[in-house]
Amino acid sequence: MPSSASRKGYKGEVEVVELLRDLGFTAERSWGSDGRSFGEKSDIDVKATKGDLTIRVQVKRRKKLADFLSFKNADVVMVRQDRKPWLWIVKHEWMKDLFNSGALETHKPENGVSNDRDSHGSAKLKGESNAISNEKTKS
Repeated sequence: MPSSASRKGYKGEVEVVELLRDLGFTAERSWGSDGRSFGEKSDIDVKATKGDLTIRVQVKRRKKLADFLSFKNADVVMVRQDRKPWLWIVKHEWMKDLFNSGALETHKPENGVSNDRDSHGSAKLKGESNAISNEKTKS
């Protein structure tokens, strides 16, 4: 019988899949919370795609988060560990508004092949030529 922590993690992953599907993504949960079940690294719990944008998600569900991560009046909380990249934490409603506003566009490749060599794993803000990459960047 799974532990209560395992059940809580599973429920969180299922919730995230549904949230992403509500945003128009095709989303799936990895079998056994192991991303290797769909060809990713083991720490990936959920994989979602929309056009050529792929989001790989590690789900963490906690009873309480550190107080410094609370939003208060901000739309985004950004944190960085020394010598590590910046992390963005956004509310689901803010992200939902971003996708629904049309400010962010995903590109659907024709016949499964993208003509934009920089578009793999990226999305662009409308009117912008630079891609917002979901790849890790160094700080």
